[in-house]
Amino acid sequence: MPTVPLLGSVARRTALLLSVLTVMGLGTGAHAQPSADYPAKAVRLVVPFPPGGPADVLGRAIAQRLAEKWGQPVVVDNKGGANTLIAAQEVARAVPDGYTLFMPLDSTYTMNPALYSRLPYDPVKDFASISIVARQSLVLTATDRTPFKTVADLVAAAKANPGSINYGSSTTSTQLAGELFTRQTAIKLVQVPYRGASEVLKGMLSGDVQVAFDGIAANVPHIKTGKVRALATTAATRSAALPDVPTLAEAGLKGYELVMWNALSAPAGTPRPIIDKINKDVVEVVKRQDIKDQLKVFGFEMAGTTPEEMNETIRKETAKYAPLIRDLGLKMD
Repeated sequence: MPTVPLLGSVARRTALLLSVLTVMGLGTGAHAQPSADYPAKAVRLVVPFPPGGPADVLGRAIAQRLAEKWGQPVVVDNKGGANTLIAAQEVARAVPDGYTLFMPLDSTYTMNPALYSRLPYDPVKDFASISIVARQSLVLTATDRTPFKTVADLVAAAKANPGSINYGSSTTSTQLAGELFTRQTAIKLVQVPYRGASEVLKGMLSGDVQVAFDGIAANVPHIKTGKVRALATTAATRSAALPDVPTLAEAGLKGYELVMWNALSAPAGTPRPIIDKINKDVVEVVKRQDIKDQLKVFGFEMAGTTPEEMNETIRKETAKYAPLIRDLGLKMD
């Protein structure tokens, strides 16, 4: 009868298909626990900035401790340029197997979508969040050539002479910090753009700008010498690197908060058990006192969130900054 060979043929084909899927790691149980032997080889950590800067120092500090924990090398690969686009695009196209990781800045996901008409990656669809590993407050500074010793001094002077005070900034984040500040205080400052933190400091020390919004690390040595005064920081709580400096909220700008952060991501499609293993290990690493002490001087406040908390932060901050970027007419292309 024809039915018997047909059933036999189907059974043989099914058995053959299952055996092939099992060999490929797609059959029942074979892919259930891909984190069991992860990592079995070197892991590449892509940092979207050149060597030597705070983001690179952070990446290497985490990479070293994960390598010790995993017994496998974690190699930092610096891919700077194009406002983190080069690195992000490369990671988005990488094999989602856990062996390519990414350390984006907050703006990679929350600001670039509004800054570029065409992004070479999708911040939501192309990446799997792992954890926000560190946060950084910015600092509002004034030179010792000015009479400004408090935020109130600066605001009073700006109201008395609108447009007479220049402020330096070198990134989208620092420009937005200044814009949020002027909007909330109803004053007018003249923004002077620079290419980097070192250039902002040169402008401050030469007198081209009187105040600036910038990262903490570059300013600490000059704050210590008195050449630059720290008026306030931009986070909701004081920075451990500048514990005696009030926040802008404490200085009278209720609700003011702008924080930069560095995170850990993987290409979309990376198996969730691997994401969970990396999350567990990196959270343990960033909670250690030795890494907190090492990175405090750079203004880093170590974090360690769940993937879901990171996703929610991206959603909220994208909604917060996109309208402001559009209002300012900022475009990077």
